[in-house]
Amino acid sequence: MPARYARLTDQWLLRGWSDLPFAAVNWRNGDFRELGRNSFYVAQACDGRTDLHSAAFLPRHHRLLDVLIAGGIAEACANGDPVDPAQKYRRAENPLIRGICFSITSRCNLNCRHCFMEAPSNRHRDLTFADLVGLVDQFDRANVPEVALTGGEPLIRRDLPDVIHLLTGRRIGIAEVFSNGVLVTERILEEFLASGHRPYFKVSFDGCGAHDFMRGSRGCEAKVVRGIRTLREAGLPVTVITSVDRVSRDSMPETYELMKSLDVDGWWIAPPVEMGNWQGSTTGLSTAETISLCASVLRRWAADGGPFDLKLWRLGLYRKHESGEGRDADRVGDGVLPAPLFTAESWNCAGTHSRPYLLPDGTLLPCSGYTSTTLAGQMPNLLHRELSEVWNDPQLRDICDLRKRDLLARNDECASCEHFALCGSGCRVFALTETGDALARDPVACDLFRNGHIRRFREMSTAR
Repeated sequence: MPARYARLTDQWLLRGWSDLPFAAVNWRNGDFRELGRNSFYVAQACDGRTDLHSAAFLPRHHRLLDVLIAGGIAEACANGDPVDPAQKYRRAENPLIRGICFSITSRCNLNCRHCFMEAPSNRHRDLTFADLVGLVDQFDRANVPEVALTGGEPLIRRDLPDVIHLLTGRRIGIAEVFSNGVLVTERILEEFLASGHRPYFKVSFDGCGAHDFMRGSRGCEAKVVRGIRTLREAGLPVTVITSVDRVSRDSMPETYELMKSLDVDGWWIAPPVEMGNWQGSTTGLSTAETISLCASVLRRWAADGGPFDLKLWRLGLYRKHESGEGRDADRVGDGVLPAPLFTAESWNCAGTHSRPYLLPDGTLLPCSGYTSTTLAGQMPNLLHRELSEVWNDPQLRDICDLRKRDLLARNDECASCEHFALCGSGCRVFALTETGDALARDPVACDLFRNGHIRRFREMSTAR
């Protein structure tokens, strides 16, 4: 029988963690496949040098190899066409980290009235490039497959091309970039694309005629719109994030039409969270005002046949269409994305369980929502301790590993509530900011579910 050789395709890595021993990770598009022991045995042999027709491989192994090849994880090759050493199996002695939201600077070129991290004050210091190298090396040792770049304003860093090349060299994908859009240029996009990254840009825009006021910078509205157009012309996906208050709400119909003309992939609308610069603001919307505004947007969106994905505060995520492969493969067809059905054994939050947030001063938080809370001062710092160690830190894991049963034990009314399977006691950040207790029930979620707002919005989303 002739020899048979295969190799992992260039974008796939074999990785493992203390709680998940075997996985194949596509560091380019975020695809993630947990592997059983037999699948891992075959994938590890896809090294370009192992004869898969030897006696060590049985018919079941060849069937698994065919599956790997059909899925694009492996490919047939000639003997002596080895994989890159970085693709070979490596285990990290820490629990799985699916990605890190990486704040690479606390600086910003704007002075936003609602900045949750108070960027203009440089409260959270800034990272030198040497700091960044050390942190990315830690990500590599902990087998972090991807990051989302944020700030401050990440595009403000003059060494951003070096940051991109640093991550590329470690085979860490750039999944998303959060930006105010003002500094988007063809030149910086070429840096991403030339390195093989096609990040999803999340761009802030706070309403036609109101954006400059919210952002504290005259003339930036036109620059943001130009930045969004530049991103779309480069073929990069864009979601626009809009913070609404009493100043911007009347411009939402005009802003909606702008989103359509820009051909954005998604539009997210929400009032600012009561933290950072927004504390003490006098122009915030009440819950009733926010619901009314979101309802008017949803009706227009539904009547138009859903021209883009739409996320309305905590009232629902509504999808335009089925999306295909990669990071967005969990999308579904037309209409609202089915909500998870929580049980007592569900993780409290899938995001905090495996996708933490890193402040530019090195503090690792369960998510960005904790930035201005008292909890932030209790969290570990990666400039002083190793990520693989920190990710096992008891204080951090107490939050990241919360299960719904822990909340039910503290909130008797949730155990008997008919909405628990969809609500799950709500968000821990809202519970903390609204009640002072991170384990309390989330009163905002209670209001939205018990008063029928969630159900009403779901019905409106399908009325098209």
